[in-house]
Amino acid sequence: MGRRYRGQQEPVPERVAGWADPLIFELAAVVQRLDVSGFEADYRSDGVGGLPYEPGLMLVTVFWCYRQGIRSPQAMARACREQVSLRVVWQRDRLPSAAALRRFIGGHPQAWQSLFVSVLALGDRSGLLDASLTATDSTPVAVPAALSTAVPAATITVRIAEAEQQLQALRERLAVLADTDVAGFVEHSARLLRAEQLLLVRLDRLHQAETHARQQARDKQQPAHGDQVRRWQDRVERHRHELDAMRAAQQQKYDAWTAKRAAGHKPRGPAPHPPEQHPHIRAKTQALQRAQNRLDTARHSPAARDGPTRASTTDPQARVLKGKNVTRWVLGRLLTLTVTGGQLITAALLSPHANDYPGLFPNLAATATNCAQAGITSPFGHHLADSGFASIHALTQPAPIQGTLLICVTSEHHQTHGHLTTVHTEHRQHMAARLATPDNQTRYRRRSPMIEPVFAHLLRTDRHLHTRGNAQHSEILALTAAYNTSKILKTHQPHNTRTGTRLPKPP
Repeated sequence: MGRRYRGQQEPVPERVAGWADPLIFELAAVVQRLDVSGFEADYRSDGVGGLPYEPGLMLVTVFWCYRQGIRSPQAMARACREQVSLRVVWQRDRLPSAAALRRFIGGHPQAWQSLFVSVLALGDRSGLLDASLTATDSTPVAVPAALSTAVPAATITVRIAEAEQQLQALRERLAVLADTDVAGFVEHSARLLRAEQLLLVRLDRLHQAETHARQQARDKQQPAHGDQVRRWQDRVERHRHELDAMRAAQQQKYDAWTAKRAAGHKPRGPAPHPPEQHPHIRAKTQALQRAQNRLDTARHSPAARDGPTRASTTDPQARVLKGKNVTRWVLGRLLTLTVTGGQLITAALLSPHANDYPGLFPNLAATATNCAQAGITSPFGHHLADSGFASIHALTQPAPIQGTLLICVTSEHHQTHGHLTTVHTEHRQHMAARLATPDNQTRYRRRSPMIEPVFAHLLRTDRHLHTRGNAQHSEILALTAAYNTSKILKTHQPHNTRTGTRLPKPP
């Protein structure tokens, strides 16, 4: 153990221990069945820099706080001091700080991955993992950075030059103090060296942001062929096909009404519009014209999307994404989850893209890898995904996992209610025909009830990450492992029998 380990302390009195929630002891029993060797392997074993806290107790703390909707390390540290259940687990005053909890959650990526696989294996042994049906979906989550930190590459270059000048001036001041004023150097060196470290961290983030913004600019300057042209071509063909169908249907209604009037009858209801005057047809015509203009621009202009590329100077890996609910735009990452029929998360990845469709195959590949590492041998059946994942790559390339893909190629309302429209391109027609069978329609209707409650539970407190950079992947693994552990706990509890614990009467 490390220097902070104080050994076994005197246990909490039995009367006080009875105030703790019994569920925390069940959670501790589940954690004891998990593989925590990855956390122990990240520390030295020679007594220097060893384990500051026992990994099992840290896991109980993190999982318990996540279960109660406590996400930030500061709130977790406060809960360790104020909640009786956590004080009983930690035994008196051996409590982790917010910095220790942040390092535990944001670090140890390999350990969190092995723990996630261990939780999956435990869920499979509990009978929760139903591999016959999986569902994949994405949602934006904000990062701890303001939207105003996303600035153009030219601005980032100016800030890099300013930071380098400040760093040079600071180092010159340190050198002068070391040569001329030894007492002043001893007094101020710690503060100045700390400022130097902060400037180096800031410079590193600025260089990452500049590289990210320049890469986006190079991507924009590439010839606009391939997927971008095909996407707009598909949209033009879809609008044209739907417009022809709408005109034919409206013309048929108008001709029938005109024939009845010519025969001397008075048809019920208002007179139908001619096809060229119907508001829906006019709107569809305008949509077709806009799509055709975008297609022409993509074909002939290498810079189809004008405007400077931006990157965040606080979190360079974050992107400006369309928000949810009342938030229009957020600076964040796209979280993609894959869940099974028992609502157990099998893969959770943060996509570097701003759209859903590139995240389907990586998540399915991660699902296959995680299940193989967990020793799960159940065959995969069908994989459900909404229309956001209906890319040309997903519809034409083989999936990285066994089973059948069921990807919606129309709107969610039409697919789930059976109002299927005609699909224009060949690969979309093949997927639409696969989804048109009664069995697959029944399977697809389960997509939303399978995955939407999982997102609602994970993000019920806030839709924010509390770490930056590569630590965000570890935080997502910790959050999803805590969710899966909570699902396992529910299988061992009688339904609606816990009414809470009562404090004993005073003597």
